[in-house]
Amino acid sequence: MNSVGESALVFAASAGVCLVAGRFAIRALGRAQFVAPVRYKDCPPLLAYQETKRATPTMGGLFVLATGVLMAVAAGGLSRREGWLVLGAVVGLAAIGLCDDYLKFRGPNAAGVRGWPKLLTALAVGAMVGIGALGANSFSTLELPWLHRTVELGWAWVPFSMLVVAGCAHAVNLADGMDGLAAGCVTIALTAIGFLALEGDPRSRALVPWCASLSGACVGFLWFNAYPASIVLGDVGALGLGGALGALSLLTHTSLWLPVIGAVFVAEALSVMLQVASYKWRGKRRVFRVAPIHHHFHLGGVSEPKLIIRFWIVGLLLAMLGLTTLGLP
Repeated sequence: MNSVGESALVFAASAGVCLVAGRFAIRALGRAQFVAPVRYKDCPPLLAYQETKRATPTMGGLFVLATGVLMAVAAGGLSRREGWLVLGAVVGLAAIGLCDDYLKFRGPNAAGVRGWPKLLTALAVGAMVGIGALGANSFSTLELPWLHRTVELGWAWVPFSMLVVAGCAHAVNLADGMDGLAAGCVTIALTAIGFLALEGDPRSRALVPWCASLSGACVGFLWFNAYPASIVLGDVGALGLGGALGALSLLTHTSLWLPVIGAVFVAEALSVMLQVASYKWRGKRRVFRVAPIHHHFHLGGVSEPKLIIRFWIVGLLLAMLGLTTLGLP
């Protein structure tokens, strides 16, 4: 895919299909009683917030990912080996997310899949992407944003890929705590990666259908997921989209742009790590009221709709900053 026009067509088609599929998915998931589980039982303010979401159907990521994958395949997204690696990342992480979601509703203790199996799955998917890319072409060179320089990683590329995919998957999952937050920020980040990929080599341009179809599906999903949400992504959607984001950034040589164009996700993940470290090493003292950081601001008095839009604005502005590299000589 070599033009913005073709990408826009895939984006719009994917959004339209998701809009149609969403109505049926909400009814089906609601009838099956797959509704959002209550988290944060040890935090009364957040418990009250979660209670307001109790009746909202979850696992909406199923139709988001199905739409995105089908539209990407229809647009030629599997024309090169790299496209199959993206598909593997989406399917692998969506599968563990689906198991997690299902066990929360049908399992004996509603705890879902433990953290370690999810982390190990994400690391394994990252290793698959890294090794598969090395087997196809020399992907071990990282491009440095704005500097027009490269760094050769060699086989260190594989652990780097594991870190990127696992980090993206879990960061997007952390952001999926408010209506429209994760889906909106994923849309922005994937669109930015798509624009960067259009200016890249043929291998990068071959992955633009994935960026366009998945971001379009997220926009269609936002019709139902915007505040107040009629459906939420669930782990199947958050982990699957996070895996796609990580894999696409690696395979389009834009992984070092992620701290900028995906800064919202970086902030969400860092807030959790800082909170856990502070609680453990500073005598149970906290850095934030609660983590992830979007809940910190929410408990500080910022309304949910305003908070979500502000995070979108920050994500959009930083994505624009990342795209400034397109105009540099």
